[in-house]
Amino acid sequence: MKWLDKLERKFGKIYIPNLMLTVIGLSAVVYIITFVILGNLGYINKLILYPGYVMNGEIWRLVTFLFIPPLSGNILIVAITFYFQYFIGVTLEREWGEFKFNVYFFVGAVCTIIVSFLTNMPATGSAITLSLFLAFAKLFPEYTILLFFILPIRMKWLGYLAWATIALECLKSLLSGNILGIIFALVPVLNYILFFGVSNYRDTKMRSKSVIRMSDYRRDLKKAEKRGYRHKCTVCGITDADDKNMLFRYCSKCKGNHAYCEKHIHDHEHIE
Repeated sequence: MKWLDKLERKFGKIYIPNLMLTVIGLSAVVYIITFVILGNLGYINKLILYPGYVMNGEIWRLVTFLFIPPLSGNILIVAITFYFQYFIGVTLEREWGEFKFNVYFFVGAVCTIIVSFLTNMPATGSAITLSLFLAFAKLFPEYTILLFFILPIRMKWLGYLAWATIALECLKSLLSGNILGIIFALVPVLNYILFFGVSNYRDTKMRSKSVIRMSDYRRDLKKAEKRGYRHKCTVCGITDADDKNMLFRYCSKCKGNHAYCEKHIHDHEHIE
C-alpha cells in the first residue's frame, strides 16, 4: 500500500485517537438511552442514514449512522457484540497504526454514504463493521476464537463465511433483478479491495505460478521414471542412474534445457 504510506507521511498526524473505542462507546450510549432509559428502539430510526431525510435537512444522519448499536433486547448479546467489534478494531489499530486504521474506517463510511445516496437505500454502520471483520480475517487467518464460548474456530473460516454471505446477498438481488441491491451488498468490499486488492492479486499470481511449477515438476518426474533417469549430460551422456553421486547442472547460456555433469558444466560449447 504505497499510496497509503505516502498519505501517512504527509498527513500522518491527522487522525482520531482510539477511534474504535469512541465508536463503541457512543454506540453503547445510544443503546442505553434508547433501550434502557426510553425503552424504545424505534428512536434509533432518527439516527439511521436515510438519504431523503438528509436532503430535507437532517444532516446529522451523515454521522449518527455510525453509532447504531445491535438491535437486540438481550444485553448479554449486545455486550458480546460490542466486545468483539472493539477487539477487532483495536487489533487492526495496533497492526496498522491509528492513522491507517482511521483511513480504512472512514473510507468505508464515505463508501456507505455514497452508495446509500446512489441507491436511495437506508444504511447503518454494519457494512463498515463487516469490512473490519474481513480485514481482520485477512491479516490474522489462523487466530482462533471460541464460537458460543465452546467451539474453537479459526478466523479464516469465519472470513469465508462472511464472503459467502456477501455473495449470497448479491445472488438474491441478481435473481430478483435488483441491481441496486447488488451494489449495496458490495459496500463492505470497496475499502477492502482498496487496501488488499493489489496484495491479493499478487498472492493469487504467485500461487498460480507455484501450482504450474509443481505440475511441471511432477510431469518431469514421471518422464524420468519412464526413462530410468532424471539428468543426462549433453556431452558425455552419463546419467544420474549411472552414477548416483554425480552432480548435474543446467547451463543458462545454452538454448533449451541442457544438463551437464560436473566434468563438463564448465567445459562445453554453448548451444544456440
